[in-house]
Amino acid sequence: MRVLWWYSSAVLVRLLLGGCCFCLVSSAARVERAAVEKSVTGVCDIPGCNCSDTAKTWKIINCTFNSTQAMELVPGTVPKQAMEISIIGGETLTVKPLAFDSMVGFNLLRIDGTKNFVIHRQAFTNLSASTLLVQVQHCNRFILESNGFKNMQTPIIAEISNCNQVTIKNSAFGRLQTGKFYNIQTLNLQEGAFTFENQGQIGRHGPVTNLSFLNVRLSEIPKSTFRSVLAEVNIHDSLIKNIHSEAFKASQISSVSIVNTTIQRMQTGAFSSQSLILNFVLSKCIIHTLETQAIMAAFNNFTVQHSIITDIQLTGITSVASNFRITDNHFKTIQAKAFVLSSFNRVYFNHNIMFDIADSFIAFDTITDDDVQEVTFIGNEIHTARNKALSFISHLPHHTVVKFDDNSFKEECRCNMGSWFRDLFDNSELNVDFALNTSFCKVSKTLSLCFKLNEGLINMKNFTELVCGNETEIYCEPYHGETKTLDTTATMLFDEMEENINSNMYIGIALGILLILAVCGTVIILLIRGGIWLKRNGYCMHFRNIRLTQSEPSHDDERVMVDLERNAPKLDDNELTPELLIRLREALNDPDDEIKEQARERIEKLYERYITSDSYTNNNRQDEETHLYEELGNLQNGHGHHPEIPESPTDRIKYMETRFCQAKMGNQRPTLVGEYSEPTDAAVHLYSELKEHRNDDENEKKSSVKSNESGKMALRPLPEKPKDNVAGPSTKY
Repeated sequence: MRVLWWYSSAVLVRLLLGGCCFCLVSSAARVERAAVEKSVTGVCDIPGCNCSDTAKTWKIINCTFNSTQAMELVPGTVPKQAMEISIIGGETLTVKPLAFDSMVGFNLLRIDGTKNFVIHRQAFTNLSASTLLVQVQHCNRFILESNGFKNMQTPIIAEISNCNQVTIKNSAFGRLQTGKFYNIQTLNLQEGAFTFENQGQIGRHGPVTNLSFLNVRLSEIPKSTFRSVLAEVNIHDSLIKNIHSEAFKASQISSVSIVNTTIQRMQTGAFSSQSLILNFVLSKCIIHTLETQAIMAAFNNFTVQHSIITDIQLTGITSVASNFRITDNHFKTIQAKAFVLSSFNRVYFNHNIMFDIADSFIAFDTITDDDVQEVTFIGNEIHTARNKALSFISHLPHHTVVKFDDNSFKEECRCNMGSWFRDLFDNSELNVDFALNTSFCKVSKTLSLCFKLNEGLINMKNFTELVCGNETEIYCEPYHGETKTLDTTATMLFDEMEENINSNMYIGIALGILLILAVCGTVIILLIRGGIWLKRNGYCMHFRNIRLTQSEPSHDDERVMVDLERNAPKLDDNELTPELLIRLREALNDPDDEIKEQARERIEKLYERYITSDSYTNNNRQDEETHLYEELGNLQNGHGHHPEIPESPTDRIKYMETRFCQAKMGNQRPTLVGEYSEPTDAAVHLYSELKEHRNDDENEKKSSVKSNESGKMALRPLPEKPKDNVAGPSTKY
């Protein structure tokens, strides 16, 4: 009893001493930390940094450093009121322990272009904002040490991109909601890299952490890398050299998607048997080696498609899954029992190319009649198949729906293909007609020459019936010209693909022809409608008049043309005006011989232009009508003969004054036929002038006409104005 009391007293004393020492050490640490914080320069006072206030109490910090500047963030450097920090450039940035401690509103850390960025242990602790976004980009080297984020109440969204080397150590993120790793040349993940101390409340929809790796190079995925419960793991367009045992060890992962990725080796137990993966997709990948029991996790849906796998070792995929879907893959070597499936409902093994399959390459373990519902083996191409390779067909429950169709074997056709199939199925009593009817064998060169067949594939049933008959061996008879019709409905490897390409080519050509016809039809319709529009708006007649104007007038048409230049407006210097004629008359009387000569030349040009010019181009019905009635008017007025042509400059001036200038000087310039916009206006004017001449000279008609040969014509009254409102000679005689 005394010994027990003594022992209890000793323990109590030790506890008291230990507590006192701990208190003293903690107090000393706090004092030291407070002293350090007082002596530290705040980030707002560092050259290159700018702090701005937002919402009165919070600060936004932006820093820009040169390529040689180094910076350390220690306790006290960052104010407690900081909400966002953005740092651009710099040689080195180091975040020391407790640099970000107990900050309530801090929600953004952005690092861009810093060569070396290091986050030490417990650099971020006790943060409680709604979310924290950490963006690191364009860095040469980024290191996140163990427990870099500690005691986090804030869920973290990490975006790390365009870096040369990134290292994530054990339990680096205390609480991670989303992790994105893009365009990283070397990503080093240490054991337990994605182990989280706090994942928040996992609701009814399951885990919430999403991890994405895009275009990254992973030298290895070590043990327990994915240890905590995860919602998604997506690895796309990446390279993984080695996936170690128990790399995927999380008790539950909702989805794993590995797409367009090369994996050198997947070690035994890479997907641990302790894991449940609801949806697993391996698509467009290249995998060199799947070691024994490399994939052992339980799956709800397991899919391997459009991938190339070089070697699947014994029991390489040993899993429990509801649905197995292995389609459109290229397998080089599949060893015995490479696929060991348990407690499944459906298995789809379709459209795969397999160069070498060992015996029982698909095996079933622990299956019941109630589990298995459907198994399909369709459209596969098998180059070498060992005995018992397809024994799984014989071991299925009787009620299972089995679809075995359109499979081709690079096995030379022979008469005992039924026996060969029984060895393949490992069942000597099995009726193999279902396989013979839908499978294809290879026609060798010898068979091709013997039976005039094309080298390739032929339906097994047709071959045995038409070539073998009841015989068990093939007899090659001499060829006498006859042709045996055999059903060669399939070809090796890529014939269907070529047919699809050809059909697509024909469709493309047809669509191209239709498009060309549509374009040509549209152009023709536009030309026709454009011509109709031009004709409707009078442009065709306008072009015709221009062509006629530019053509050479004939001798017969000269007397019925109207001088268009006479009616067209002239330039001021060349316009025939009374003032010009007066100046020319005065110049003729000038004593200076040079001025007289210039006046004579000017008069000659004007006379030729306005009197004797032959540019009468408007050859139409109005010109004929004008000429006709001018002749009639001359006959009526007793001027049937043409006036004599003046020769001297003085006479020509007088003639031009009489011909053109008297009407203009009297503000009564005679209107020519060509100046009327409508033919009816020209007709009205013409007949009104004829009537005026007739009324003015009514008393002189009988005495003025002296012609001997046309007296009757001269004494006839002028025709009345046409009633049809159409320009041209009258139809009344």
